[in-house]
Amino acid sequence: MVMASVFSDWPQRAAGDFGRKPLLLRHTLADSPLFSDAALTQLIEAAPRSHYHVNTMARDALDPHLWREGEIAGLSGAEVMSAVAHGRLWLHVQRVQEIDPGYQELLDAAFDELEERMPGWRSFKRSMSVLISSPGMNVAYHSDVPGQSLWQVRGRKRVWIYPARPPFLPRKAAEDIVLRRNLDTDLPYAASYDTYAENCELGPGEMATWPRACPHRVVNEDCVNVSFTTEHWTKELLDEYAVEYANGLLRPWFGGRDLGRATQGPAFLAKFALAGAHKALRRFLPQSPPFTVDFRVAPRAEHGFVDIAPRRLAK
Repeated sequence: MVMASVFSDWPQRAAGDFGRKPLLLRHTLADSPLFSDAALTQLIEAAPRSHYHVNTMARDALDPHLWREGEIAGLSGAEVMSAVAHGRLWLHVQRVQEIDPGYQELLDAAFDELEERMPGWRSFKRSMSVLISSPGMNVAYHSDVPGQSLWQVRGRKRVWIYPARPPFLPRKAAEDIVLRRNLDTDLPYAASYDTYAENCELGPGEMATWPRACPHRVVNEDCVNVSFTTEHWTKELLDEYAVEYANGLLRPWFGGRDLGRATQGPAFLAKFALAGAHKALRRFLPQSPPFTVDFRVAPRAEHGFVDIAPRRLAK
């Protein structure tokens, strides 16, 4: 059952800053029974392979290429939760609203309230993922394509949010991510970038959101973390995406230079049409490249997993 109000407070500046600046809000969803151990156990057991990633890398590693993909097949949800609690794991259950209608209800309540609080703001293609991660784990520097928010349920983590502009997000790198030529982690990162980042500590009942495509990274404190992310689109975000998509297609034809990013006028309309036509053609091609699975979650192992012979898997 979703709480009567999703947000426990709404600062005066929130409506103007939402989606335009990094913003920290408080929410009431941390107490939802959907995030109890029993519910999370059931969610893990119900998730098909197409709806989850389980990953590991050294706790002090920042290179996303060291991020490894694993498998939870044959384990109960309780065994997976146990492995996460003492191990070095990051479990990402995607599109949970497709697995359990309770999460769809929660997702709709959150965005319906956002639309009430921001008259004229409308969202679509909403999605939700649940993250269950080990003490000290981190998520490397990366950039997401849709509008994104991170909602903390249990534990504490620190989030660094960087500007969505060069050098933090080179234009070509952003285009390659949108076109799926590169992964969202294929970005240059330097420790000096942290000087320009907004960073905040998230505890239970806190939510962070930021402008689309802002690179960010996350580090858990020394405790198990449960959180969820929500993704959404608006007309404004879709227009930005279409321009970025078309610019990536056109870049080789214009000597590799950065192209304009206006979302109005004849050039924009032509780019929007180009992006739409190209995406329509891509529906006949494989949507996601295969990835390598090289470990299996093992609740009795020291770090919560054991290595296995690598195998390629497509989702």
